[in-house]
Amino acid sequence: MKLPTQCVLWDKPELVLEPVGQRFELLERYEEESHFWRYLLKCRECSQLYFYEFYEEIDWEKGNDSQQSTYIPVNSQEEVETLKMKSSFELQQCFPRLQKDLPRDAEHPTARWLKEA
Repeated sequence: MKLPTQCVLWDKPELVLEPVGQRFELLERYEEESHFWRYLLKCRECSQLYFYEFYEEIDWEKGNDSQQSTYIPVNSQEEVETLKMKSSFELQQCFPRLQKDLPRDAEHPTARWLKEA
């Protein structure tokens, strides 16, 4: 996958800490359950497309759920179709990807690009 260096998120990944609707336009919904979402998003600033997955792991004991959001830049419908077939674990093998994480013991989420294995 091509590096989205023209996208403001490339140099400022912390911008994904804003609500999704503020930074992105929702183009398609593939999955939408209470703790698992998959969408095709478009950056409102540069029109870069991102395959997006949100996953929340329920903490039944303390109610402090961990959350993970994955943004994978895509350039074609073929790339989107390939990603739709992958499991959450398999998406973690895709590079580059923008990762927003909120572990159960963290006070604030973090965001960073993962560019290679």
